[in-house]
Amino acid sequence: MNKQNTNTLIGLIFVVVGTVVALGNFDLIPWRLRHYLFQWENILILIGGFLLVSDQNKKAGTVLLILGLVLVIDDWIRIDISLWDLWPLVFVFAGISLIRRTSGKPRDGHSAHTVDVDDKDKVEDVAVFSGGDRVITTKNFKGGSLTAVFGGSNIDLTMSDMQDSSVEIDIFYMFGGSKIRVPKGWHVDMRVTNIFGGMSDKRIMSDSNINSEKTLVIKGLVIFGGAEISN
Repeated sequence: MNKQNTNTLIGLIFVVVGTVVALGNFDLIPWRLRHYLFQWENILILIGGFLLVSDQNKKAGTVLLILGLVLVIDDWIRIDISLWDLWPLVFVFAGISLIRRTSGKPRDGHSAHTVDVDDKDKVEDVAVFSGGDRVITTKNFKGGSLTAVFGGSNIDLTMSDMQDSSVEIDIFYMFGGSKIRVPKGWHVDMRVTNIFGGMSDKRIMSDSNINSEKTLVIKGLVIFGGAEISN
């Protein structure tokens, strides 16, 4: 989904939420229906659905959607279920993720449909209630993804380089963020959707990065979080 459609979707969500809240303030929504509408778990379901529909970050969207549904399912259909009863499913999801990651790699002696990319040429960082420092030194940087939920990491790309004219980093920050340092000769194109959050560009601008042929595209979604870009 392009940025224009994403903004349209966000606008529709705000219109619906605002309308429902206003109707509730005037007691125009039945109490029983209001009980199901005004639950904090619906925030997780709404954000998860948005991430899935907008293709911002399907992994994070799936996790948030499932978590929201698990928290409210006992109230919606009146069944006796507890979140702690479902904790073994963590191993199930972890196993499925490992299987999909392994099956997605080309087997020995067989090439993939696209150019092979070494793990050291990409940055993949997930920080949940944690953080750390990563220094990327590859001379053939291929992008990657950054996820931060109640945490964040410091990503240093100043010692790396790219052979392609453009690479992408997909981000998802929720109550978290990161600091990303890029080489001075790179141009940064930020295509991030911010909801109660934002991206801070603190790069020192010069002709070398304004007119650079190497572009780092940062796209994704920031909710109650943010990141700082510097060089």
